[in-house]
Amino acid sequence: MTLPELHRLTIFQPFNPRRFFLALFFLCLLFAKPRGAPAQDDFFGALRPEMGKSQTRLSYSYTGYPGQDVAGQGKDLALNQHGLSLSHPITQGSNHEWVLTGNLRYSKVRTDALLPDSRDSFPSELWDIHGGALYRHKFQNDWIGGAFLTVGSASDQPFASDDELTINANLFARIPHEGRNAWLLFLNYANNREFWPHVPIPGVGYSYEPSEAYRLIIGIPFLSAQLRPAEDLSIDLSYLAVRNVQARLSYRFGKSFRGYGGFAWRNERYFRADRSDRNDRLFYYEKRLFVGLQWSLGRLTMDASGGFAFDRFYFESEKYENRDPNRVNVGNGPYGSLRIGLRF
Repeated sequence: MTLPELHRLTIFQPFNPRRFFLALFFLCLLFAKPRGAPAQDDFFGALRPEMGKSQTRLSYSYTGYPGQDVAGQGKDLALNQHGLSLSHPITQGSNHEWVLTGNLRYSKVRTDALLPDSRDSFPSELWDIHGGALYRHKFQNDWIGGAFLTVGSASDQPFASDDELTINANLFARIPHEGRNAWLLFLNYANNREFWPHVPIPGVGYSYEPSEAYRLIIGIPFLSAQLRPAEDLSIDLSYLAVRNVQARLSYRFGKSFRGYGGFAWRNERYFRADRSDRNDRLFYYEKRLFVGLQWSLGRLTMDASGGFAFDRFYFESEKYENRDPNRVNVGNGPYGSLRIGLRF
């Protein structure tokens, strides 16, 4: 076999970062084996005091929005969104945890609308793929320190180039103070943060937990409250700067069912591959009023919800304060969602 023939083989093809990261993500999902422990789903989960209790968690979600008018264009926009997430403890014990995580969000957009300033077609697909690892260590003085790193891509063409890569790195510490309470310290770097991307941001907070029924975390720039005023009644509130809010009231009836309702203000951010300014991102904002029903059976959880989405809009700019360029306002309307989760 000649050298030119060798170069035509797949293993000698030029490195394609998009294919590499997609393959790596799905290999993580394929080879994850059930073991015990909780995986960290969010920022607040990494600050919990328990060690060595992580579990493998795998979930799939679907959210559908019927077509709604796009203001000023005489078009409509419909959206179907799929999500897949995995967290898997590699190793853990009474004083350490290593957890792998992977997340995928895929949005299929059906519209003939344009981005009004650039006159580009609105993207028909939007992806957010990232994977990473969480490490936590408990020291002899009961301090807990750790790091959480994720790398991925959020774009209409994920991993098309380095300009579509996303990085989120966190250092954090939990310092016990008077019983179940604790001081919380962290340092975050993210190139796709809603505000001040690329700027390392320190934070401090205090976790007040007088009992298992009440937990309050107050800090800069975050807030979380988990309250259980009655055995079957729960109230959950959370805030992360700047425009990430969720308030949820839930009630358990029977052994397996929980009904809930609430409000959420959320956003998504993408690097469109063909954008003219590499600092610009495609932002999406919406508010939701929702109700839902959750059913749990052993390791399986099914969750069906729906509600009304409003104040929906996209824009392409470097920051929220300049949210007029390429702005696409989408009409208010209903949505429905289904989530299936497994834990091992």
